Amino acid sequence: MPSIPEPISNSNICGDITMLSLSTNLNPRGVVKAGEIIEETDEVEATDSSGEEVHESEEKVLLDKISSAFEVKTTSYGGRGCFARGAISKGTSILTARRPIGSAVTRAFRKEVCTWCFTYMDGRTLKYKIQQKIYFCSEKCQNEFCNYDPDSILADTLVRMEDLYVRCQGDIDENGVPESEEELLRVMDDKWAEVTEWEFKISKMKPTKRFRQLPTVTSDDYTEIRYVIMTLYNYYREEKSTYMTKLLISDMNEDEQLTFEKKVLEILYSGEIDKVKRYPYLLIAYINIYKFVRLVIPDEFLPFTNPQKVRNIIGRNLTNAFGVWSPTTQENEEREFFGFGVYPSGSFFNHSCRCNVTKIRDGASYEYVTTEDIEPGTELCISYGIRPEDSVEVRREALGEWFFICGCARCVEESSKD
Repeated sequence: MPSIPEPISNSNICGDITMLSLSTNLNPRGVVKAGEIIEETDEVEATDSSGEEVHESEEKVLLDKISSAFEVKTTSYGGRGCFARGAISKGTSILTARRPIGSAVTRAFRKEVCTWCFTYMDGRTLKYKIQQKIYFCSEKCQNEFCNYDPDSILADTLVRMEDLYVRCQGDIDENGVPESEEELLRVMDDKWAEVTEWEFKISKMKPTKRFRQLPTVTSDDYTEIRYVIMTLYNYYREEKSTYMTKLLISDMNEDEQLTFEKKVLEILYSGEIDKVKRYPYLLIAYINIYKFVRLVIPDEFLPFTNPQKVRNIIGRNLTNAFGVWSPTTQENEEREFFGFGVYPSGSFFNHSCRCNVTKIRDGASYEYVTTEDIEPGTELCISYGIRPEDSVEVRREALGEWFFICGCARCVEESSKD
């Protein structure tokens, strides 16, 4: 897989925010036509995970629970954004996302970055661990993970994943993947239909024989697999819980908020097909990820595991994930990619080069705070990682990593002067 683009320096008033299009740098909304200027949006599709229509009224009820400070609604330039319900003072916390619906630490840093809170101990191997496979920065984090996973279903699955990954690691075979889009779409349907047949076949096998069907997976696939497993576990936990009745996220406990995040995840845009169009070999990678996950997960996860569900879980991370990167002490210092988390409730903030909201990480939680006084009806925007001192040309080139041309007020203003 291609590497994730290096983040732009985030030494700006809007904080350390890098929104990822993971594994590739495809635009979350597709390629922008020549000369077209748009502002980045977080578009919502009107289907749930099974492909059934979701009524707009149901979506509105769900989205209105995100914050009392803002509402999520359609923008004038397309897609959705966050707009202030009333006047908001500078320094106001408008949203706190306590935990990701799914997350992953890369294999290279799995012993150095805490599974639970993403703490990095300057390259030291973390001493708290489960079966030498799942690492934590402290006894507190390990205990919180165990309380979150009281029956050890998730821990056992992650340990099994680690053991089997070593047996399956390699380079994927890209043979049979066409380059033309029309042919690719046809082959895509055929390949996933073959997966359905494969799944029926393995369901009749004894467990020991099933593991002979394990596919080849790469180090990039490892991170996606771990994310999918963590997300499926939250589907499993949500199935056992009752739907939250609280009016707002701020009134929900952690379990209720994860239930809420799962429901919001299902209405987010999925970039899976767009990504495969851009990088055809990812079709094979995603199929292999699905097969690996299907063979590793316990029976408890099966009700939530089918090809379309996993494709949606992957596709929604591609355009809505926030990366976890190594800290820096110098402006031009390179940063290491530690992993990522998906926080659906925070996925509706659009980008602006003159942002008015910063995103602050505290462990695995993210808090969104205003950086200036906000007038009623104003759109609330974050920065996707640009440097405020850069020219509009440099900023647009950098934001082009996500294949969109920023049309925020600052860019339009500076462009008109050229």
